[in-house]
Amino acid sequence: MIHSELRKMDDSNPLPLDEDLPGMGQYYCLHCDRYFSNVSIRDDHFRSKRHKKRVKQMDGPAPHTQLDAELAAGMGPPDNGPKLMS
Repeated sequence: MIHSELRKMDDSNPLPLDEDLPGMGQYYCLHCDRYFSNVSIRDDHFRSKRHKKRVKQMDGPAPHTQLDAELAAGMGPPDNGPKLMS
């Protein structure tokens, strides 16, 4: 889900205000899916080892889909290989 959100990421739209979230929902890390109470704490998080590791992981290949899992389990359409001539 986060991987698809990264593709739609647009910094020009501000986040909506939400009183239930820390910092009224304005200080958000999309890679880690976390909200922070103020900008300095969020910036400290951006410099953390955990965040950098998550960013590196998210920049890699796309995660597996349900179709990939079904094909690996043998539940997808069969692949019988090339047809042999009689």
